[in-house]
Amino acid sequence: MSAMAQSSEIAEGRAKLRIPNGVFFNPEMKFCRDYSVLAIRAALKGKKRLRLVDATAATGVRAIRYRKECGGIAGETFLVDLNASAARSASANVRLNRLKNAKVVKASFAKFCQSSHAEEKFGIVELDPFGSPVPLLYDAARVLRNGALLSATATDMAVLCGAHPKACLKNYQAKPLKSGYCHEVAVRILLGKIARTVSEFNFGIKPVASLSHLHYVKVFALLESGAENAVASIKETGFVAHCNKCLHRVWRKGVANSLPAKCPACGAQFEFAGPLWLGEIHDKKALLLMLKEAKDPKLQKLIRLQAGECGMPPFFFDLHQVTEKLGIRALAFDSVVRELKRMGFKALPVHFRPNCVKTDADSPAMNRAALSAKAIK
Repeated sequence: MSAMAQSSEIAEGRAKLRIPNGVFFNPEMKFCRDYSVLAIRAALKGKKRLRLVDATAATGVRAIRYRKECGGIAGETFLVDLNASAARSASANVRLNRLKNAKVVKASFAKFCQSSHAEEKFGIVELDPFGSPVPLLYDAARVLRNGALLSATATDMAVLCGAHPKACLKNYQAKPLKSGYCHEVAVRILLGKIARTVSEFNFGIKPVASLSHLHYVKVFALLESGAENAVASIKETGFVAHCNKCLHRVWRKGVANSLPAKCPACGAQFEFAGPLWLGEIHDKKALLLMLKEAKDPKLQKLIRLQAGECGMPPFFFDLHQVTEKLGIRALAFDSVVRELKRMGFKALPVHFRPNCVKTDADSPAMNRAALSAKAIK
């Protein structure tokens, strides 16, 4: 019996897929793929027939769904994979879904980008590897056009969240941070790396949406050509200093770390992270378009939380950590938010983690609000 015969057939979105044994397919990533369809539709609204390449196609599920569900935004499509079984699977699924103007290429992404297929630039590049997308970034930057959308997934969360700082320094040229807000740091390290990479090709970035979910982060960024845009993006990067003793944090944009060595709130030694992106990680207009089209209540809830993060300072407070540092009982989330607002600060939940508050209050003010808030009964 052939490998393709030993397969299961499923439906996801508008795509029909045959999943052969031995070809990678993660059903848990359906949520991310649903989100990605919404993000592409919102980011590239009004565009038609943009060239699309999926650098690590596997079964072809992403490229097929983008073609069938993005309202004609994606046109000529290339599904690239070095694995022979994956290339056969993607070819079978392209035929199953009757996609026209779609070609499967068995090659590394680097080799594909040096081929005649990449002589014309792409409007959508999908990087969805196992692990880090960094090895694919330089080749992606070479084949992207002005106004293109770069979609990049990172599953190396242990690296980005500080468990393996040397690997993060090697792969992202950035120091990570073990903290209650490490998942936001991870998103910002990835965006910072993308900004630095594409700046070498005279592109700046405009983040459209950034997702932290389960074991991965996913970012979508529009590319804007020109030296001024590239420089402007680099100026949106910088460093954050974090105090493990009292949870105070300060951040500053700039290519050099000019932050103080000690915490002004308690005098303890700061720990640093960066360089990382310190600008907006979402575009609120795009998120509202995504929310309008989202049907899944879980997606709706997540996008509403992300929309609330827009215009707020970077990073957030984990209430479990706050109460632990203060030596008090667990607090009712709404009570802390009300107290912060009573004190004149903005405060809201985040999509990154439950029981966390994004606010423009500093750590001393956060502590005062926590001490005044009501404990969970």
